[in-house]
Amino acid sequence: MKSSLSYSGLVWKLLQGDQLMKLDVESLRTLREVVDAGGFTEAAARLGMTQSAVSWKIKRLEERVGAELVQRGATIEPTADGQDLLSYATVIIEAHDAAVDRLTRSEAAGTVRLGSNEDLHAPELARIVARFNRVFPNVHLKVRIGLSGHVRQWLDDDEVDLALLQLPVDDVEPDDIELWREPVRFMKAVSVEVVEPLPLIGFGPGWAIGPHVEAALGRWGGRWREVLECPSLAGVQAAVRAGLGVSALNPFISDQDMEPWASATGELSDALALPDVSQLIRMTSPAARATDNAQQELLQLLADELAAELHQPNTGETGKT
Repeated sequence: MKSSLSYSGLVWKLLQGDQLMKLDVESLRTLREVVDAGGFTEAAARLGMTQSAVSWKIKRLEERVGAELVQRGATIEPTADGQDLLSYATVIIEAHDAAVDRLTRSEAAGTVRLGSNEDLHAPELARIVARFNRVFPNVHLKVRIGLSGHVRQWLDDDEVDLALLQLPVDDVEPDDIELWREPVRFMKAVSVEVVEPLPLIGFGPGWAIGPHVEAALGRWGGRWREVLECPSLAGVQAAVRAGLGVSALNPFISDQDMEPWASATGELSDALALPDVSQLIRMTSPAARATDNAQQELLQLLADELAAELHQPNTGETGKT
């Protein structure tokens, strides 16, 4: 990759048909957010993506234009080429979004009720809901958030039409649309010694993997007690980091303050193994996929955008079920 590209050279590349086709709108949107935020981490939070996904998009964009677009350091700043591209990016993004909103509006009317677990990134889910509302201005989209066990019950009771669930893989049904799978492990604070009775941090009623946690502890045979019940992922994570106890979480969401917990022998016995979980979409009636245009569109948005933008191979994005 060349280190610099003249202004005229950049314009020439933009005017070439093959290059223009490769400058996708979402990569330009990512570049704009990285520069506005001054860093990859904040930009990832704004976009509802992982930091690695943001870095990958910027790297690919630089490869496509043949120039470095940002100066990497404590604060990310655009290079001269990056600043030139940004002047075009703003126009392209705004024109693209306006065209999509105008051309894809639907006359469908009615109500779609969506239930979702709290694991999914709020900014990403909010962005999908906002886009759906623009495309279907006459459809009332009602969203409810809760633990997967509660969301599944809402679906069974016909209180929601679509459900985003995180369930043990054995609970996946044939008509479910699986987005990804991820592991679950007992996690504790780094450098904190865990002694019996094992202090367990749980999510309370509605924690779909809760029965598997209790079964694993039963097989382990040691003494344990629940020290905290909190339905919020952020609350459970804070309690684990503070050394209050151990909880069942996706190890890939953990930072340097958390590590897998093992038994007193220092080994993770088979008895303590927990099943993988699946992030999936389930409908009240699978037949509705073919008959309800609004539900079908929302289903497609959820399946495509959540799988593509939230999940990165071998790095789970969620932590509780």
